[in-house]
Amino acid sequence: MICEKVFRSRKGKTVILRVFMDQGLKVEVTGDFFGSEDDLEILENDLSNVRPSNVKMLGVDGDELLERVKECLETEKASQP
Repeated sequence: MICEKVFRSRKGKTVILRVFMDQGLKVEVTGDFFGSEDDLEILENDLSNVRPSNVKMLGVDGDELLERVKECLETEKASQP
């Protein structure tokens, strides 16, 4: 299953967050926020492990992203019989 959240961050940037739940958990984040590729990779890894990240991205808050990942997981859990 894939959960996709498209939203405006609290800082006004567009964010596309995809949570893949087929084999384990994988998170991808794209949008018009700013940060290095290395930082983005660390952030996505932390989110895939459902843990807060120390990475700072301009335009989006890691806690805000983690909150959306948890929403996806709750939706998936609720849809299971």
